[in-house]
Amino acid sequence: MSTDISGLIEAARQGDWSPLIRESEKVPGKHWAESAHCANWNTDLFVPTGDGPHEDPEEVKNSLGGSLNKPLKLCASCPVAVAARCLVDSLQQNDEFSIRAGLLASERAVLRAAWQQRADETAVAGALRGATTALSKVEREEVVARFATDPSLSPAAVARGLGVTHEYLLKLAWRYRKRFAAAVTSPVGSTEAA
Repeated sequence: MSTDISGLIEAARQGDWSPLIRESEKVPGKHWAESAHCANWNTDLFVPTGDGPHEDPEEVKNSLGGSLNKPLKLCASCPVAVAARCLVDSLQQNDEFSIRAGLLASERAVLRAAWQQRADETAVAGALRGATTALSKVEREEVVARFATDPSLSPAAVARGLGVTHEYLLKLAWRYRKRFAAAVTSPVGSTEAA
């Protein structure tokens, strides 16, 4: 794995996702994987048996040994921006299995959990303005909540920022308002008599 992608991964582990995200945005579009060095390889090579989110990475490496050489060398040969996009894509998709950006699934488990809990105000604000960027689940929920409660926000911009249709954004906002209204009207700690 190149030191550049290693540095991006280490920054993410420390809670700074911006270098990884910025690098991943250098490979835009839905066909980014065509630029990956693994594009024409059998995907089974990148899903080693015995590697998963609950495994110990060192034990996986010890038990699989040399069978990891080819997929890890292919990952290491990828351009840094493609490797970053591969990793971000795996985090966005909450991919629990397979080797991505030179990391085993077991090595990505901590990053996956942190990604799902991250909330970057800059990313949220950007999505509200219509900028497309990688958003965590928490950030997506925050964008929907703000849109649902702030009529001054542009539906077209927010839909673009989330990468959804205008109609779907309105449905998400409706669901949020419904959940929020239910939470406000439900008395806390009340019990119903049988």
